[in-house]
Amino acid sequence: MLSEKDLTYPEALRILEQEESKRDLTNIERYTLEYLRKFSKISDPAKAREAVERLVKELDIPETIAVQLVNVKPSDVSEVRVFLATLNKVFTEEELKKIIEILSSTE
Repeated sequence: MLSEKDLTYPEALRILEQEESKRDLTNIERYTLEYLRKFSKISDPAKAREAVERLVKELDIPETIAVQLVNVKPSDVSEVRVFLATLNKVFTEEELKKIIEILSSTE
């Protein structure tokens, strides 16, 4: 392993689809590919990564949590709070709405 990076669902989906075109996938890779096709809410990996970067830069959210937010793409402030509960930071209502706005921009 050369490096480790948290991937959004669309990024992982793209990688697995590329691998599928080159070779037979293992069982776990096929199951993962099916899961990603079913549950990925964003089609463009670049938009997903951009949303992660905006959450990290504009709201100081750790990348791991930003990736989770992008993957689940909550549409309600109360759902967003669940992801942020482990952080030692209190987010204002305005910041929570900004998170929803950033996630909505991936459509």
